[in-house]
Amino acid sequence: MNDTVTLLTRRADFSPASANSDDRTVEVIWSTGAPVRRRDMAGQYIERLSLAPEAVDLSRLRGASVLDAHRQSAVRDVLGSVRSANVDGERGTAVIKFSARPEVEPIWQDVMAGILRHISVGYSVEDWSETTQGSARVLTAVRWTPHEISLVPTPADPGAHIRMETDMTENAHLVRN
Repeated sequence: MNDTVTLLTRRADFSPASANSDDRTVEVIWSTGAPVRRRDMAGQYIERLSLAPEAVDLSRLRGASVLDAHRQSAVRDVLGSVRSANVDGERGTAVIKFSARPEVEPIWQDVMAGILRHISVGYSVEDWSETTQGSARVLTAVRWTPHEISLVPTPADPGAHIRMETDMTENAHLVRN
């Protein structure tokens, strides 16, 4: 009888795949159009953001601020700026640049270490389309303008994040009983 068991482990590298440490830039996904539960005076609804290129006005996002958790009351809340932004029908992406100010350095280091990974977008909606899905109201932003990108602890859109490497390697270990 063989008393040897093969134990498999996985190691994942969560450092940003798109980071450029010299330029202090990283690529982010700021929206996947994921449904988000919201509430208004009429009750609960599901909000969706159309990512059709004709639905999204990117003119304010290009060059906009990258904020600390949507705070915009002081200059110190600005962590960097949006260098470029795009939508392709499935997701919104951007390249963001972090400030070299000393107080932003710990945040940049946490981004580089894969600790801070979640992104959110601040926006205004110019036109909604309302439908129902089962018994739920669905409001889809069909003409809207993103204004800023924020690093956040918990994003409303679970797919909004800093582009990370997820190259997982398997390691086999023999364990004898």
